[in-house]
Amino acid sequence: MSRWLILTALAILSLGFVFTAHARDRVPLPGPANLAAAGQRVQVPLRIAAKKRGVGTRRTAPEASDTPAGKAMSNGEVLFGSQTVNFLVDRDIIRVGPEMGKFDRLRFRVLGNDIYVSSLDVIYDNDERETLLTNTRVNRNRKTSWMELRPGSFIKEVRLVYRAKPNLNRTARVEVFGEYSDGWLGPDGEARKYNDGWVLLGTDTAGMVGYDKVTIKVGKNDGGYKKLRVSVKDRDITLRYLTVIYADGEKDEIAKRRRRVNADSDFGPLELKKEDVIAEIRGGWRSRAFSTSKRRRAYATVQVWGKH
Repeated sequence: MSRWLILTALAILSLGFVFTAHARDRVPLPGPANLAAAGQRVQVPLRIAAKKRGVGTRRTAPEASDTPAGKAMSNGEVLFGSQTVNFLVDRDIIRVGPEMGKFDRLRFRVLGNDIYVSSLDVIYDNDERETLLTNTRVNRNRKTSWMELRPGSFIKEVRLVYRAKPNLNRTARVEVFGEYSDGWLGPDGEARKYNDGWVLLGTDTAGMVGYDKVTIKVGKNDGGYKKLRVSVKDRDITLRYLTVIYADGEKDEIAKRRRRVNADSDFGPLELKKEDVIAEIRGGWRSRAFSTSKRRRAYATVQVWGKH
């Protein structure tokens, strides 16, 4: 009997030790600061804090943006970049760069699936950081309200820590937009003081299946532009065509045959047929399956620039 009592006591002590060890080793869910610092994908749900910095949303069309452009667009938005998000915690950096111009506001659009944003930070060109959003859910096919930036700001990058709602059949696409500062565009705009006078008119993330057909609505260009150029980043593209439509309806077919444009290079500058007001620019391109770039990004970023 005594031996049985001794064995029972030892078993109870062992179980107590195991439970104590588990309790001691338990790690709390990572908060926004830990995730941002670690930069890792974590397979646990985000813990939503009681206090948060949120933002309003409104419904948007479920289709991905096919006409991303600068202030010249009818809605006055510049696409900074887009990312695909799954149900693991992602930390993404969308690089903007001061060459894109000065911006007063930022917002983003969510397609395909709901997302949970742990933090949305803006890094300015002087490396100062501003947190615009924390611990917020944004449902799919919604666009957020504008979030104010420091007036007349050059943005270095946008940093996101987020995840999509768990769903094996759905991923989320997040598109981040900015709005140019007043007085940046136009023949007398502040943009003429930077980038040797080149102004970003539109940007697109080029897919690989078929050719993207992009239409860039150009506004605030009284007096017109004299030159255009296409800049390619991250991955090589095949450019199929580039056409300028003037305000009077006349067309200027700048490029009519397929050509390869390598990553981190330009097509142009290209002299326009006439210096007149431009209504829109139409282009067709796709990312190439084999790229000379060492960045190994899945898609190319295509930018169209104009010069007065």
